[in-house]
Amino acid sequence: MDKGKLIDMLGQYVTPNKKQLIDKVLAHRTRHLTVVLEDIYQEQNASAVIRTCDCFGIQDLYITEDLHAYQVNPNVVKGASKWINIHRYERGPESIDICLTELKNKGYRLVGTTPDPNSASLHELSIDKKTAIVFGTEKRGMSEVAKAKVDELVHLPMLGFTESFNISVSAALVINELSRRLRESDLDWQLTAKEKTDLKFAWYHQIVKRADLLINNLIKEHS
Repeated sequence: MDKGKLIDMLGQYVTPNKKQLIDKVLAHRTRHLTVVLEDIYQEQNASAVIRTCDCFGIQDLYITEDLHAYQVNPNVVKGASKWINIHRYERGPESIDICLTELKNKGYRLVGTTPDPNSASLHELSIDKKTAIVFGTEKRGMSEVAKAKVDELVHLPMLGFTESFNISVSAALVINELSRRLRESDLDWQLTAKEKTDLKFAWYHQIVKRADLLINNLIKEHS
């Protein structure tokens, strides 16, 4: 059945304020920028990045696992994981290679983050093309596999004695900077009409109790 009809039906059970909020959020969602977390092991950091992605309108987060299993801390994520698409890859050493290959095939330019001041500054990074920002582990940073796969490395300029920010802070600063520049640009960064429809349906489905039963009843009525 047409998703528009399903949305209209489920919409009867969604409050006007929630509908208005969903439409507002969809207008600011983007897939022009996306984020990759490689083997993050501290659950509070991984969960904070999920929350940051939602807050800055990043719809997709890619998670790869090798030595560490990815965990979500509900006290940190505050429900943000319901509103973004989290793409997880089967745990193993090839996880990051598979993820980055898929992103390249989707047309993303891969940009790795590093504390190395000899790399390009984040402030100089062009976002004219679809861009995936890759963050490595808290201790060792990006793996050699990931470094070999990315198209470019960037760093956040530091003014103190400390070499780098905490991973969740780094992600927040990078996403904030790039999403701000994106929205101030003339780039076509918003979701397509179909993507908005698909997300609206998914979000309505989450909000409405017994959504599957309501959908099945509607389908039966029209069969």
